Amino acid sequence: MQPLGENANAGPGVATLRAPLAASVREWLALDRIGPVLGGWVLPFAFVLYLGLKGGGYDELIYGQVGIIAWWLVALGAAVAILPVTRIGAAGWVGLGLLGAFAAWTALGIGWSSSAERSVAELGRVATYLGIFALALATQGRDRLRRTLSAVGTAITVVAIVALLSRLHPEWFSGAGETGQLLAGAQSRLSYPLNYWNGLAAMVAIGIPLVLILASTARSVVARALAMAALPALALTLLYTFSRGGAIEIGLALIVLFALHPRRLALLPNALLAAAGSAILIAAATQRDALESGLTNGAAHGQGNEMIAMVLVVCAGVGLLQVALVLTSRHLVRASPVVPRRTALAALGATLVIAVVAAVAAGLPGYLSDRWHDFKSPVAPSATGVQRFDSFSGSGRYQNWRAAVDASETHPLTGIGPGTYEYYWAQHRTVALSVVNAHSLYLETLGELGIIGLVIIVGVVGTPLVLGTRKALQARSDPDRAALFAAAVAALAAFAVAAAIDWVWQLPAIVAAFLFLSAAVLTGGVRRTAARSRSAMASRLVLVGAALASLVAIGIPLAGAQAIRSSQAEVRSKDLGAALDDAVKAHSIEPYSASASLQQALVLELQGRFAPAVVAARQATEQASTNWQNWVILSRLEAENGDAKASLAAYRKARALNPMSPIFQ
Repeated sequence: MQPLGENANAGPGVATLRAPLAASVREWLALDRIGPVLGGWVLPFAFVLYLGLKGGGYDELIYGQVGIIAWWLVALGAAVAILPVTRIGAAGWVGLGLLGAFAAWTALGIGWSSSAERSVAELGRVATYLGIFALALATQGRDRLRRTLSAVGTAITVVAIVALLSRLHPEWFSGAGETGQLLAGAQSRLSYPLNYWNGLAAMVAIGIPLVLILASTARSVVARALAMAALPALALTLLYTFSRGGAIEIGLALIVLFALHPRRLALLPNALLAAAGSAILIAAATQRDALESGLTNGAAHGQGNEMIAMVLVVCAGVGLLQVALVLTSRHLVRASPVVPRRTALAALGATLVIAVVAAVAAGLPGYLSDRWHDFKSPVAPSATGVQRFDSFSGSGRYQNWRAAVDASETHPLTGIGPGTYEYYWAQHRTVALSVVNAHSLYLETLGELGIIGLVIIVGVVGTPLVLGTRKALQARSDPDRAALFAAAVAALAAFAVAAAIDWVWQLPAIVAAFLFLSAAVLTGGVRRTAARSRSAMASRLVLVGAALASLVAIGIPLAGAQAIRSSQAEVRSKDLGAALDDAVKAHSIEPYSASASLQQALVLELQGRFAPAVVAARQATEQASTNWQNWVILSRLEAENGDAKASLAAYRKARALNPMSPIFQ
């Protein structure tokens, strides 16, 4: 058995006979040359961009299909011994093991959940994330960190530019204003294409430190100029979301970036140039009221044209100035300014002491106490546009978080079951807000999966943060490499904060960016090994086994959801026979699915067959006993079937499960 690449002059037949299968496949596909580019750039870019443009991947059908593709790539690549491209390493296996443990605990949660359907769907989501992460780990090649940062940053930039154009010229994009039409008070907030303004802001916050580092460390002047030119557009996109959480996330990301960057003073001119361009665009945007309000009238159209011209001029100008900075630093400035670490630490300590003293003297503790009281108010800010940044209202987040903690107290170790927070909230809420998620990954996990689930998910998010920080500090002798680690950790920190205050875990586009960056951080520094070693064989077996199990976990709820969607489409087209057949098919795929049973009941109701419709609706209430909507429909069907007593009992049950619903007032 000879090493890959040896005996290069041998003919194709000899090479096939003498080399292992993996070497033949690698040579035929030229994986040693294109593999690192494919795995380190094309795949992260494609996954993040596709999910970002598909509503953030929120739809179960979208992320399910992505999960299937990811796991098939892993399984086939591992089966023919071309994956993993490089040794995954201990840190990579730890990260994969933690996410795998979270998927396994979610699967166990089906056993104590009040809705097996919801829990199975949640398992499918986590299995999709596991597949993306496994693919990211298995396809990381040489120069993985730089390529992944560039790919994720570029994909986020494209999504942000699409979002910005949808605000400046909404007629160019179908569905650009649908979210604002559906939700009161959302018209002024930019949400397309993720369809959630805070999610879009979080995605941009993750991308800004990546693009800023590309502007300062990219190997070509053109790449640096393009990256710098993109930053003001990213900032303007973030502004139009009017997301206070997004502002917090980008602020923290920049603090982390400068704290870990080995040459902060060298980075400062790039940051100031980006800030200057951003400030110009933001100032211009705030002077155009129709555009700021998200209107679509003639005034907004004219202001959109003005802003497009201004964006092009400012971004081009910033890019050209970046070229000048790069050329100046290369040819005129011989050495970057360096501040000794001891001096920097002393200055930082003195600054912190002065800041704390000044804050206390200015009454900061009392101010924070008042703002915390404002945050606990469930009333959403009445202000719109940039005035939202002056509000500290949590828009009901405190109540959402409190309910998640209360749910965990009923079953501290295991929680109430994955995917069932919505039902607990409807029954126990204290304010008239309808929500699906707790607006915090950590607290929702605590409520649904207990303390054990919380510990695991904190490990999933925290491990790449901790190890990335350590690697950034250890790589200070190589400033460019340390800068890449600093940017990755800053982006991961932005995700960690976003996950704490919002439901970004349900937006796979954002989670995919986090997972690809995590894989690059965890595998950074791992040396390349031969694909036919014993450890590589074990790695392939693990990946194939995980792929087979995950394909089942994703495929079952995906097939069930597709059958229900088909049934609903056939109802709209008045083909009730086919609609009932697809509803029955969905039930055969997922016998525990309340949605499948309910769809059967609704189709039977349309056919006038009330007795079998009641039977199907009763089954739905058994399969999701805490879902108040099933009981409402059962109440209606019982009445149509002539059983007033049973109808009243179902109605009372529905009211008990959602006492604050306007239906029961």
